[in-house]
Amino acid sequence: MRKAFPVLACCALLVACGGSPPTGPTKTPTLLRTRFLAFGDSMTSGEVTAPVGLIPEGPGTAVLHPPNVRMVLVPAASYPTQLLSMLQARYASQAATLSVANAGKPGEYSFQAAPRLAEALAATNPEVVLLLHGVNDLPFGNTDLPMSSLLDLTIYVKRAGATVFLATLMPTRPGGRNTPNPALVDELNTRIKAMAALEGLVLVNLYDTLLPEANTIIGVDGLHPTEVGYKRIADVFFASIQANLEVK
Repeated sequence: MRKAFPVLACCALLVACGGSPPTGPTKTPTLLRTRFLAFGDSMTSGEVTAPVGLIPEGPGTAVLHPPNVRMVLVPAASYPTQLLSMLQARYASQAATLSVANAGKPGEYSFQAAPRLAEALAATNPEVVLLLHGVNDLPFGNTDLPMSSLLDLTIYVKRAGATVFLATLMPTRPGGRNTPNPALVDELNTRIKAMAALEGLVLVNLYDTLLPEANTIIGVDGLHPTEVGYKRIADVFFASIQANLEVK
């Protein structure tokens, strides 16, 4: 007991002087998985609406109606691009091995996506697939088609040995040229949540999280996010990845 006295006395002195005993090194955050594939339609590729007068004619543009607005592909604004930057900033020790492949295809129906997903899985060998798809199917008038397709896509991913992060559809903005039927959006999101629970998938709830911001993060067409909106999508995916894949 006498030998321990100097140590105890030093600790007491540190406390009395406003200090504290030395602590161990801060733990560097790391992820259990580092290869991501973002798969979906224009919401993944990074299309935004912009005034025609500011955008020259050329590849990657498609005129909308009314004619003063068009769709423009901005890969740098896409959520996969922004998500990768966020992951590399937090998980700096893994920055060289982190990847978020962007496999978004504008205008694609979910029932067309399976062959393309198989190619993307083979090309990128992801450990995690971020799946946001189905909104283009809603004009057909029901949610059976996108739900069947999402289930098929999930099966493909599981067979490839990857984890599925399944996202709900984004909130929409009323009155836009491309605003989908809100009742169908709600119905599909309800079914997506149920499927995620049943299939053991990670649910990324974009709709409920971003609904309060819908009028500021969705563009004038009522459907596609603004560049700020894509940043917010990246924020929600990042939070889900951190919660589910960061080493505790």
